[in-house]
Amino acid sequence: MEEDRRRHRRFPLKLSITCQKVGLSGGELVSGKTVNVGPGGMLVEVNSGNVNEGELLSVEMSVPPMEGMLDFGGSLSNHARVVRSNDSETPEETPENVIALEFCDSPKLRT
Repeated sequence: MEEDRRRHRRFPLKLSITCQKVGLSGGELVSGKTVNVGPGGMLVEVNSGNVNEGELLSVEMSVPPMEGMLDFGGSLSNHARVVRSNDSETPEETPENVIALEFCDSPKLRT
């Protein structure tokens, strides 16, 4: 069994997400759903294969209210670096376009 090298625990969470490569104004938006999210990064199923390892992305996602955790919901904007694509740790039924992102800064939820 491979050792988990993450510094932060990830939680299974399905949220809609949009990403855009930093520095490309008017560039293609990539959308998808999160597989898991933690303070240091996330795993995302994307609808496009145009994202490569090492690229910097601007990430936007809405976080719905969650009973007992987040009363009002909010949104998260951050920059993240693609550290892996087509991750082998995901279940077989997930699409081929899976990317692992590492946040550049600690994410902050805006309500």
